Amino acid sequence: MSMAERVKLRETYIQGWYQMDTEMLLAATAEDFIFDDPVEPEPVTRQMLPHYMQRWDQRTRALGANNQWIITNNLRQDKDGMLMEWLWWEVVDTRLQGAAVVLTGNKGVVLERIAYFDRNLNLPGVI
Repeated sequence: MSMAERVKLRETYIQGWYQMDTEMLLAATAEDFIFDDPVEPEPVTRQMLPHYMQRWDQRTRALGANNQWIITNNLRQDKDGMLMEWLWWEVVDTRLQGAAVVLTGNKGVVLERIAYFDRNLNLPGVI
């Protein structure tokens, strides 16, 4: 598979988030996919992803957001069949922002790991 095909899988994945479309999101993920959010008590597996998406939407809406994003400082590297992407993300009209790393292989996105940045962040529903 080419880098362009991995980029297409990655774009389908992010569009799934933008559109809150679990079918699109799952279609772009590998069977062994993991989403690692430090707010969650454990890493989110592919099977858990639809429920996580609902929790994420509830958290961001509680902050006044409507699922609009700004992604900046995006860096991509494709090496040995793995597309590695590092980026800064912000949820529009909130203080919610952070960094993410996303790994996309030939069978789909295998990992997204996010970190939050806010000196005074208070997420609704956080343990």
